[in-house]
Amino acid sequence: MDIMVLNGDGIGPEIMDAGTKILKKLNDNFGVNINPVKYDIGARSLDQGKYKIENILEEARKYRAILKAPMGDPKLRNTGGTEIALDLILALRFDLDLYANVRPVRLLPGVSSPLIGYKSMDSINYTIIRENSEGLYSSHFGGLVLRDEVAIDNQTITRKGTERIAKFAFDLALKTEGAPKNGERSVVCTDKSNVLKSFAFFRKIFSEVSLEYKQIKPRYMYADAMAQYMILNPEELNVIVTENMFGDVLSDLGASTVGGLGFAYSANVSDSMGMFEPVHGSAPDIAGRNIANPTAMIMSTAMMLDWLGYPEYRKTIEKALFKTIEIGVKTTDMGGNASTSFFTENILNNMDQ
Repeated sequence: MDIMVLNGDGIGPEIMDAGTKILKKLNDNFGVNINPVKYDIGARSLDQGKYKIENILEEARKYRAILKAPMGDPKLRNTGGTEIALDLILALRFDLDLYANVRPVRLLPGVSSPLIGYKSMDSINYTIIRENSEGLYSSHFGGLVLRDEVAIDNQTITRKGTERIAKFAFDLALKTEGAPKNGERSVVCTDKSNVLKSFAFFRKIFSEVSLEYKQIKPRYMYADAMAQYMILNPEELNVIVTENMFGDVLSDLGASTVGGLGFAYSANVSDSMGMFEPVHGSAPDIAGRNIANPTAMIMSTAMMLDWLGYPEYRKTIEKALFKTIEIGVKTTDMGGNASTSFFTENILNNMDQ
């Protein structure tokens, strides 16, 4: 199986190298026949005119899975002020209809949480499901700035979009073991329905869908209250479903509770196609220094394998990664001194054990 690999910007090629080395190890030693087809695509290649977005999308449609490194450079912006990289990132999500953004918030073994008393994924282990095809971010390709006096962006919430993301969240909850604290399987609808009609509509559709899932408890929380709840009671969470922008903000907050964005991995999926990527940025300030933490890229690779039908190899990767961290091989952001390449080599070696 061929998969599309987008090398991205900044630290992107370095951490992608870790992901593709793991795929090669699986090919050579475990018989997993996955061929990464690499494309040097990111904000810089777009800015230099090497690729057009419509050509990238046409190429992407040839693949079932895309493995994507971080993209972006704050210096490369459109005339309206938005980053060039977002043109491609959002085009991939919107045009390929990758409507479900899956962001696990999971405290990995050997990783410290800044929250007092939380020490393992037995205490923080939930998933944020972010609607990925509409919401406020769908205004990126529209919006209006008039005479340098007025700026307008519109939020779009549809019945179809809300129904399918709610069903996705409930179906995921069915497959989980529930919240770490009590084993309760639930989906929390997170919105601002007390303020905006679009969110009241989102909550209404969520409630309708919840009636189809008697085994799962529907819960409701405003987004600002959820931000507090994720800090004070993360062990009571199972699955959260929310709008596009709230999902972006809350998932970054969740990442901070499990060690930071270096441990934040994700999937963007439709019913037939998936794109897998770390949540963090391209960190151009440390690019080329071989010090970036590749954990999120590696976990995104494992997530892709699970989605493609190889759950056993996701477990193989995770076991090797966890062992590497637990024996004290850590990158600088974890409090260690391991380089990106040394950290990766240890994971590859631990895959044999």
